[in-house]
Amino acid sequence: MRLVPALLLVIGLVAAAWSAPRPSVPEFAGVAAPASPAPPGASDPPSRLQLPQDQPSAHASSLALARDGSLLVAWFAGTREGAGDVRIEMARIAGGKVASRWTALTRERLQGGIRRSVRKLGNPVLSRDGTGALHLLVVSVSVGGWSGSAINHMTSIDDGRTWSVPRRLILSPLINLSSLVRSPGLPLTDGGLGLPAYHECITKWPMWTRLDADGQVVGSERMPQPGPALQPAVAALTSSSALATLRRGRGSAPEVLACRTENGGSSWTAVPDTGIPNPDSGIALVRLFDGTLLLACNPLEGGRHVLQVFHSRDGGATWAPGAVVERGSDGEEFSYPSLLQDASGTVHLSYTRGRTAIVVRSFATTWATEVPK
Repeated sequence: MRLVPALLLVIGLVAAAWSAPRPSVPEFAGVAAPASPAPPGASDPPSRLQLPQDQPSAHASSLALARDGSLLVAWFAGTREGAGDVRIEMARIAGGKVASRWTALTRERLQGGIRRSVRKLGNPVLSRDGTGALHLLVVSVSVGGWSGSAINHMTSIDDGRTWSVPRRLILSPLINLSSLVRSPGLPLTDGGLGLPAYHECITKWPMWTRLDADGQVVGSERMPQPGPALQPAVAALTSSSALATLRRGRGSAPEVLACRTENGGSSWTAVPDTGIPNPDSGIALVRLFDGTLLLACNPLEGGRHVLQVFHSRDGGATWAPGAVVERGSDGEEFSYPSLLQDASGTVHLSYTRGRTAIVVRSFATTWATEVPK
């Protein structure tokens, strides 16, 4: 029996060393607005584009900008979530229309890259690092459910048309299971990427993982929360500070949770909750060029039939309701939002409609922050 405490001590020491803050932490890149951003435009209703589907199920979209300024969207599609035929799809949107669409990753290609069995895959995340390279992070499971997952990583030099050989990220020196992603990373001044991730086995907790310019994990820091929390969405406020908003886990406070860093992600501190209801559903967060924070979520005690944006002009200390994007009946679903602002100032929001389709809406910041009707 004495072996059990000793083993736990060893595991604790290794985990502590792995998650300890690393020296010379880079700053957040790209916090400043473009040199000449376009005016925000009028508060016209947003455009609406439903992406074409050839599978019964679609979910978990992610957004990024192509080098020419057009919009890239990634999502997973198949007969159902977790099915063996699920693949990662991508599309490029230009001029309000789907310019092209292709399959970015299949289960078979992922298996060949990481040289291990893959039972299911999901949650694609697009991110640009500090050098401008495009990254694709994908969650996979070899055995069991999502709590036994791992994160896989690829890069592209042609806006996602082709990808490097997939490889598995090592976020834990021991078992390296139960790590997932949902929200995009932040570019860092050393060319690397700050990646919001989370753990989902036994209990749920968020973490901040840093990748260097070669895509190697160089550190991971837990984001403290008083209860279960997952799927952090992070926005840089300055070159050294950032706010994370988090989906609550079951049993925790029924609000969008929050924490922040003042030292580039080396450490995080829980802050008062946002006051925005959250029925254990996904959220999205982006900092606009004028410093306003925009958050999209399902602001309900239960269900996902309302999708709304909220905004904060004081770094997340207080939040005001903005436009209602979708309002349906009980049982309908508009979920897993993703937010991005392009160089023109236009805000793009993608989300799942009924687990069957991905919708992309584009609008001016003035529409997003107007008082809901």
